[in-house]
Amino acid sequence: MLLLTGTAAAAEMTAQEIMDTHIGKCMTYAGPTTGTQCYQTDGVTTYQDATYGTGSGQWSFQENELCVKYTGEPIDCGPITRVSENTYSDGTYTWTIN
Repeated sequence: MLLLTGTAAAAEMTAQEIMDTHIGKCMTYAGPTTGTQCYQTDGVTTYQDATYGTGSGQWSFQENELCVKYTGEPIDCGPITRVSENTYSDGTYTWTIN
């Protein structure tokens, strides 16, 4: 499952920038595994992952860090950076908005 956390070298996005670019949208990601993930406007995130299968959880913010809490897992928070116009990274995974 995609845990959008980690360190990255580019400038970190604010919570508002992440909301504007990610929330209500789906993305295709690559890193240690590949798949798609959607961040719904109601705070739910769903994923379909090549390794972990399908699942869901809750997203939120702690200051400017995006946090994800999957069922049975601890909450995981971290910064998001913009790599290019439509490409983002958390230092472990890189994704594009669909």
